Amino acid sequence: MKKENKVEKKINQYKLVLYTIMNGLDASVDLLSELDNVSKIHTLERETIDEVMLIMAKKIIAALGIERMSVWLLNSDEDALISMGEYDQRTDTFLKESILRKSNFLDYFDAIRENRILFAENVRTHPSTRCLNESYSIPNEVITLLDIPLRLEGKLIGVMCFEKTGHHPKNFTLDEKSFAFSVSIIFVSNLEARYRRAAQHSLEKTIKEKELLIREMNHRVKNNFSILISLLRINKDFKAGQDPHELLEEYQQRIFSMMKIHDLLFASGNYHQLNLRDYLIELSNEFRNSHPELAPNITAHIDQVEWFTSSKEGLYIGLIITEIFINAVKHVAGFTPDFRFNISFFSEGDHVVIQLNDNGPGFNFAAESVKTTLGLSLMKDLFDELEYATQVPEMGNSVYRISIRRT
Repeated sequence: MKKENKVEKKINQYKLVLYTIMNGLDASVDLLSELDNVSKIHTLERETIDEVMLIMAKKIIAALGIERMSVWLLNSDEDALISMGEYDQRTDTFLKESILRKSNFLDYFDAIRENRILFAENVRTHPSTRCLNESYSIPNEVITLLDIPLRLEGKLIGVMCFEKTGHHPKNFTLDEKSFAFSVSIIFVSNLEARYRRAAQHSLEKTIKEKELLIREMNHRVKNNFSILISLLRINKDFKAGQDPHELLEEYQQRIFSMMKIHDLLFASGNYHQLNLRDYLIELSNEFRNSHPELAPNITAHIDQVEWFTSSKEGLYIGLIITEIFINAVKHVAGFTPDFRFNISFFSEGDHVVIQLNDNGPGFNFAAESVKTTLGLSLMKDLFDELEYATQVPEMGNSVYRISIRRT
């Protein structure tokens, strides 16, 4: 046998109370069966909830001998009540999303916050409800109200209103008040069940997203390590006699370009797409930090262009830019007294463009990249992988240009 949860148990307890009270009210109204329907309210869509609320309101109004019933919920700032549903039997109308602002009805808001039940036999003269006269009670011809504050885990979340209209006040009996209070408790219990279900759904969704993220991050980290291992193996073949300090500096730059992608993805909360503009700013800052003696000569002209790319493509772009910078430092900075290195990012028609250049004499990239040069051969492979329109240096020209078509 399925074990009752806390919310279902609470609902069933109040159904029994209502069943007992209904014996003293209009026996022709089978409200209990309607309450069975409303106990499923948290599984329904909003339109269906409106329909169920309307059916319930008609039954409750008939049982209590009144003309109006409504439910109001506090907004997130707790400075206004917003109607979830207002039914008026006289015109057979169902409205929602009306607003009562706390600043206009301070006495009323204080009363529902402090009391278990607010009963005003004559709303026009009651000290807690007189503030409603001009904008609510008189326009709706309300003379008597019985309002039940709705509380979830002890916190006020709204109010359920039972209203008599016309010129003759109604003195709700003890049974009627108990009945109204029980209806409000069942309503809150259903809200609680709905919130719990929504929270459970959100939690399950978050868990799935985290599981996917962990798998994605694991895959990404493995790829990064694979790239680093490949680079180390290639470097071993190409430059067995390279200065260890210089080698470590180069790998520090490459590792940073990979690491910064993870930092930006984590900071943005978007684990699949990288803001290319932010990434280029971070890379240019790192180049200055890693080479303080060249920092004044490293410039970045990065326009306010928002462009997102996949983390994989971002990694390739980052490695390309890093290799271009490493080559500029090694082959130009030491031989050019007024060394300059610039990173630019801008829009050009239906493309976004990354442009990098130094003030060196240039070289034949196509010819040099097929030789045993790690940086250039790596760049050529990454350019081919990205399939972007590219421009590479020639003699007398040291400009690299990556042009990405907007899709």
